[in-house]
Amino acid sequence: MLAYIFGYSRQFFFVRLLRPIQHTAKDMIMFKKMLRKTLKTLGMLLLLIVVIFVAAVVNKPTEQEKKQKEAKELADKKLEELRNACEAYVRKSVINKSTLDMSAFGSNRWLGNDGKFYATQEFSAKNKFGLEQKFRAECIEDKDGKTDYRLVEMNGS
Repeated sequence: MLAYIFGYSRQFFFVRLLRPIQHTAKDMIMFKKMLRKTLKTLGMLLLLIVVIFVAAVVNKPTEQEKKQKEAKELADKKLEELRNACEAYVRKSVINKSTLDMSAFGSNRWLGNDGKFYATQEFSAKNKFGLEQKFRAECIEDKDGKTDYRLVEMNGS
């Protein structure tokens, strides 16, 4: 392995190892070259380890970042649950369920500055007279978990 690293054939390398030590100028030059290559290799490995360690320390999230991420994930989960509850409320409230058409693009959800969760869902359905009407369901969940559902008719659209 060392012979391969330093560019010598195995036979030459082992002959040099088994031969009695004779310190000639040529041997010393070759020894210095081998030592220099070994030190360069070790230096590069050490530098690589230091760079990896520094990158790991720099990229480690702080406690505050972890808490923010957990809070965002919790808010996203609550918003998704509110949207699903809002859709269920719409399905339950519609008279002609077979005519219900929920808009995939008319769905919205967000966390308000007041700490409340909001979800809206636009939909259309026919009333008991067979006329199609457009509505928006507004669902609001406050900090205590109390949810308010409203259906608002959308005029002029």
